[in-house]
Order: sequence, then C-alpha cells, then structure tokens
Amino acid sequence: MGLRVGIEATSMIGPRSGVGHTTASLVDALVGADSGLDIVLLPVTARGAGNLRRDLAGLRPRVRVAPTRLPARAMTWVWSRGTWPPAELFCGSIDVFWAPNFLLPPLVKAAGVMTIHDLAFVRMPESCSAHVRKYANTVPRMAARANRIIVPSRVVAEELAEWLPAEAQRVHVVPWAVRRIFREQGGGLVAPRREALGIRDPYAMFLGNLEERKNVDLLLQAFERVRSIHPAAQLVLVGSPGHGWDGIRARRDAILSSDAVRVVGYLPDPEVAALVRGARVFVYPSRYEGFGIPPLEAMAAGTPVVAAKTSALPETLGDHVRWVHPDDLDGLATAIADHFEGTPDQGWIEAARAWATSFTWGRAAAAHIEVFEQAVAEIGAEAGPGPVS
Repeated sequence: MGLRVGIEATSMIGPRSGVGHTTASLVDALVGADSGLDIVLLPVTARGAGNLRRDLAGLRPRVRVAPTRLPARAMTWVWSRGTWPPAELFCGSIDVFWAPNFLLPPLVKAAGVMTIHDLAFVRMPESCSAHVRKYANTVPRMAARANRIIVPSRVVAEELAEWLPAEAQRVHVVPWAVRRIFREQGGGLVAPRREALGIRDPYAMFLGNLEERKNVDLLLQAFERVRSIHPAAQLVLVGSPGHGWDGIRARRDAILSSDAVRVVGYLPDPEVAALVRGARVFVYPSRYEGFGIPPLEAMAAGTPVVAAKTSALPETLGDHVRWVHPDDLDGLATAIADHFEGTPDQGWIEAARAWATSFTWGRAAAAHIEVFEQAVAEIGAEAGPGPVS
C-alpha cells in the first residue's frame, strides 16, 4: 500500500507567493516521483478551495482536496494551543501530514512533518508584519509537534538549532529548485504586452514582495544613481506590496512617480519568466533569505544576477552572481550600471545556468518522500508491535 499524505495547501489558493509556488511545485513533483503516493490537500481558509480543484484536474485521482472551510487565523490560534480538531478529521485516514507553511495541525495517528522556510520573524522581526511576528510564539509549538522538520538551506538549519536546540536532531535540509518555465528557452515579453505595462528596453528587474526585508528602498536609491549614468534605463518591480512599502514609497516618490520605475504588481508565471529573460540584469539585494528562489530562477533563465551577499544566498547561488554588501549603495549602483554597458559574458551565463538547473523539484520530492517515510517509521516504532493473536 502506498503512502497517504495530507498537505496544508492554503498558500496554493489564489495568486501565489514564494511559498505557494514551492508547495505547488512539490505537489506536482511528488505525484511524478512516486506512483504509490495518495495526496489530500487541506486548504485552511474560510473562502474555500476556490480554483484549487480546477488547477489539480490533471493530477486526479492521485490528488484530492478536503471539502472544508476553516478560517486561517482562528485555526492557527486553536491548533497552536490545543490538540483538537486533528487534521485527520478533515483529511481522513493518512500516514503523514506535511505542513509547508509554518502551520502543523494536531494529529491523532499520523506522523507530522513541518517546513520552516526561514527565521525572518526571529532574525529581523522589525521587517515583518504583526501577523508574521506572531510566528515567534506559534512556530516553537508547531515544531515540538513535528516528527521531522524540513528547511531549505544549511543556514536555516543552523539558525533553527540555535533558536530551538531541542529540535535540531529532527531537522533535514532539502534545497528548493527551479520551476520548469524558467528552464525553458524563449524570448522576452512580446512588445504589445510590454508596452501595455509601460516597460521598455533596456531594463533591470526585481521579483519579490516590495518590502523592507527585500531591501527595495536601497534598490530604488541605487537606481536613481544608475539613471544619472544611463538615463534610458528602467527598473521593473514585479511583486505585491509588503511590510514597510508605504514608507518606502513616500521616501522614494520622486523616482517611483517617474518613468524610471515600473511597479507592475503580480503577473502570470509565463509573463514573469519572459520579463526575466528580457532583463539586462536581475537585482536581488535582500537583507535576509532562507533560500532565494527568484535569483536562482533568473540564473536558470540566462539572466545575469546581482545579489546581496547575506544569509542563505551564497549557499544557493554559488559563485555565479555579482555580489554586493546589503548596505553598499555605491556598490549596488555600480553593479547594476555595469550591466547596461557592453555585452554579457556568455561563458559566465552558461555556468550560472548549469548551476541553477541542477536544482530540481524531482530531487526535492524524492528527499521529501524519504523524510515522510522516516517520520512514519518513527510513529510505528513508538506505537510498538500489535497484539499477538
């Protein structure tokens, strides 16, 4: 009999952030990695599953969605303080439940596996929303409930061992990967669509939440300097406003209200990939990352990357990007400006592409299955042998 896996799937509903893309990529890869896997998704939202069932139509009957409506914040509060209601009440009989977004429900018989993507709420709480800062209280309770904990980098593993030393022996490092659409060869965004978005060549690009932790403020300051050297250059920001964006916008109104910067918000994945391929440079000056999927996907797409040398980014990106210090305004401006001059080094780009495409979701899925099986075996060992007839 195959493994029956429950997965908390709230992040897969609606426009997806990094966690949503990661969870969806893993679900798809898990189905492809093991024909004996039976998956049930548990969306924790009062809005219901929305378009989740339609998105998963091609994966049926291997994947089903639990028919329930649960208010996320209320359930987080309840589940972090008690043992009822268990996930099995909604998912049915399962062997293991995977929590990819910090929320592990209580379980009756199933093993529990939890993913902790980063510890921004501990390392940089001032850069997090009030909701995310509460993770500092809820995550330790969830982690204590888990049989195994997955993190995407050695950096997060070390930070977690320092913060929650009692959980260190149950932590497994499983790197994230590059989505297929960023591996595919192709051109930039078609001209009519680019013009509709107000984007013109040449441009630099950032992808991620527009917030303090991503260092968007410094990026905007740096681009003002770039424009003094390359007045035709443009900066494209793809992402949704995050914590601190209102203050950033107020401080940088002059450049944000000019033609120099285009804030395009959320876009469909094919358009994002095309924009990345068409950029002169992908800029990622984030102050803290647990992994760093956007710059890795930019490398896979063949776009040069400038990134802040901090947290897990060196571990993820290797020696294939141009590094800057996250506080170095002059260095960041120079690194961006240099990419508007001359032609890219194709040898460098191909080496970066080879590095990035070595991160596969198939490998990540296989590692997850191994962790799931370890957690299930641990539960079985704790239960002991059954009665002798």
